Amino acid sequence: MSENRLFRWFSSEDSLVRVFRNSSWLFSAKGVGAVLSIFYLAILTRTLGVAGFGEFMVIVGAIQVLAAVLKLQTWQAVVQFGVPYLLAGQQLAFRKLSAQSFWIELTGGLVACAALWLMLPYGADQFGWSEPVEQAILGYGVIVFLSVRSTPTGILRAQDRFGGNAFGDAIIPIIRFAGSLALFLTLPSMTGFLIVWGLSEFVSFLVMWLMVWRRHEQNHPLRSTTTRPAVSPGLKEFAAFLLFTNLVFLISVIRERLVVVIVGFFVGPAAAGLFRLADQIANSLNRLAEVFARPLFSELSRLFAIGQSRKSRALFWRSLKVSALSGGVLFLCLLLFGENIISLISGPEYLAAFPLLLLLGAATIISLAGLGLEPLLQAAGRARNALLVRLAGLIALGLLMAFLLPNFGTIGAAWAMLISAVVTSIILLVSSRAVISKPRQPVPKLHRP
Repeated sequence: MSENRLFRWFSSEDSLVRVFRNSSWLFSAKGVGAVLSIFYLAILTRTLGVAGFGEFMVIVGAIQVLAAVLKLQTWQAVVQFGVPYLLAGQQLAFRKLSAQSFWIELTGGLVACAALWLMLPYGADQFGWSEPVEQAILGYGVIVFLSVRSTPTGILRAQDRFGGNAFGDAIIPIIRFAGSLALFLTLPSMTGFLIVWGLSEFVSFLVMWLMVWRRHEQNHPLRSTTTRPAVSPGLKEFAAFLLFTNLVFLISVIRERLVVVIVGFFVGPAAAGLFRLADQIANSLNRLAEVFARPLFSELSRLFAIGQSRKSRALFWRSLKVSALSGGVLFLCLLLFGENIISLISGPEYLAAFPLLLLLGAATIISLAGLGLEPLLQAAGRARNALLVRLAGLIALGLLMAFLLPNFGTIGAAWAMLISAVVTSIILLVSSRAVISKPRQPVPKLHRP
């Protein structure tokens, strides 16, 4: 009986089962990352102290914001336009799309390297970084910018190969844990941690491309289901989708990283350390949301590509129920065990982060409850709608931060995150009504070779 259930799990073509099956691969990687991140986060916070940890997170956050601004994320474009090629058996067209995405991502990384080289001296003067720290920041930034990881992520997800994607993601926390442990046993320093963080990004980059090339000439899980050739996206359509999805990604990175940088700049490194610790724990919930949302986007793209609008709508409602229930359980766990988690990881001197954790956790869980809305809009070809919603949420966050941060400090910043999350979710739900009630059908076009 159990063998039959296991067989049905791996062979079922039910949309939600496919999403959960692909999520299980990513969850295995995120599960490894969640466990190991507890250990290396404990090493970071206990060895660097509240202020040192805050300064380290300001550096990492600034690099990631710069990467989001200049280095384009291509994985969603590869999935959106590549899945129809794979369904039609057009492997050559899919490879051309992948190559195009690679060069786009690499070019953005080179531009980001130049920007970092120009901006770093000003940052060093502002924060008083020593020359070794400045060199470590430059090395870490160059590795992050030149590690082309988004394109292979899109290739693997378009081909329904989430196992390879999970393996590449799992490498990052493994190396960070091993490197942090080695530093803890020898001589921990901010420079050393930056080197370890850069090494983790570089090895993950190598592993992701190895997983792509390993089955380059083999048949892929998505086989041809139609004899009709897929429609090649025009340059304008491709560029518009890439622009809108990257602006949405940039907004999410700004919410997650730039707020910490702002808190560190206006309140101080110690406040940034407390805020980032709470945000790091709360964002572990966000990582669980991504585990479900990314396979959901791939599955919705597949359903839209084959014209199954009714199935896509049913899949959205089923996923919404699952995510809402999960969000409630997660917040209850934070309320009951949040203080114990903070004390266990970082020590009693970080317990001031508990109120921040509740507010930031609630903000994340509110976003989790509607995580299917944004993938639904993007898969339906309405990436512009998703961008406008995120932009409205970012404007709300900026206005709230401008009022609450100077008057209430870090707790004000946390309230700003929560209120903006509520505003964003409401606007996202309203803007998605047309797609939820009647998803747009693909418009047939003549194929031109």
